[in-house]
Amino acid sequence: MAMPTPVPVTLSGGKVPSSSVIRDILATFLTEEWPAVNPSSLKISYRTSFANDHCTVERPKPAAGTPAEPLKLFIKFCKETAADIEVFKHLFPTKEDETQLCYRYGQSGLGPKVYGSFRTLDGTLGRIEQFLDARNLEPEDVENESIRADIANALARFHVMETTLERKAAGQFYEALISGLTTYHGKGKLKVLGKEGGVSLDRLIEYDFSPRLTRVVDALESIRAKQGWCLHDMQYMNVMVKNDPGEEESKVVLIDLECVTQNYRAFDIGGHFMQKTFKWFDDENKIANCGEYTEEEKKHFCDVYARQWNELTGESDTMDQVFRESEYGYVLAVAFDIHNMLCFMDMEDDSNPLNLLGLQKLFEMFVSQCTRLGLETV
Repeated sequence: MAMPTPVPVTLSGGKVPSSSVIRDILATFLTEEWPAVNPSSLKISYRTSFANDHCTVERPKPAAGTPAEPLKLFIKFCKETAADIEVFKHLFPTKEDETQLCYRYGQSGLGPKVYGSFRTLDGTLGRIEQFLDARNLEPEDVENESIRADIANALARFHVMETTLERKAAGQFYEALISGLTTYHGKGKLKVLGKEGGVSLDRLIEYDFSPRLTRVVDALESIRAKQGWCLHDMQYMNVMVKNDPGEEESKVVLIDLECVTQNYRAFDIGGHFMQKTFKWFDDENKIANCGEYTEEEKKHFCDVYARQWNELTGESDTMDQVFRESEYGYVLAVAFDIHNMLCFMDMEDDSNPLNLLGLQKLFEMFVSQCTRLGLETV
């Protein structure tokens, strides 16, 4: 895929595009029918977030004949924000590299097709993707054996896929993570924000993550844990469940490739298990009202994953090996989320009680898993 195509439009001061701007962006890449679409006829659902903004766009069905171009599309507008966490910038893809990765992923049939990438006159980067007839994964979904197996297969395929990204040693990721967490160690501002939100974070802020994380990485090295292209963001909004999959088609699609870099595959697997506890985009409670992943469910996931990994690589991993790795990966994924939430708190002066309770829950999970794995004696 070529570099972003210049599009002669400018987004408004608030960065929310008008229907005419949306139509013009789409018409740059879909030149047969979209240029004639009346902007006022478009149905646009726009969502802004801390990381990136996006919208779905739908045009009316032609009065006669079969449409030659998609009726409904997804547009992502990339933002340079605090979400682009400084300590990881040298590891994660640039916005251009991310688009290239998404394009290749879409070509493989595993992800949504990418129709093009663009840059507006004001410098905003974005891309146009296939609209997925799908919904976000819910925590209860992974209790369904079939859905759980499809996620395991999709994750194994992603971890071993061919990309043009530069391979960077996993150790660099943990140097960055430990450095980031050290930045917030003992920080009085975060303690104050916690108290403002009615949640005491003093123990978390005074906690030394470094020796525990070092032990986890050493343990993974000692058991020869495998590495791959990891997503690093397994929250369930990033797993789509298709509404009407074909008979032999996977029910799930993984999305949001902003944080892809080499890491222990255990990070994503353990992260997937951990994220069943949360619903980060819920307006009433960030902690899911359901049970955690059971050991039986984890082992089923790891068994399916191992078989898919072996089929793709010719190796002979076992369920026990993948499960053992995932137990350590769980700790790493929790620590990464804790770091990112502390970063958000610090940069946005966030004292939202729901976010703070979610952060507190993450810390409890971190300490509990470290204790279970014998990592708390330092």
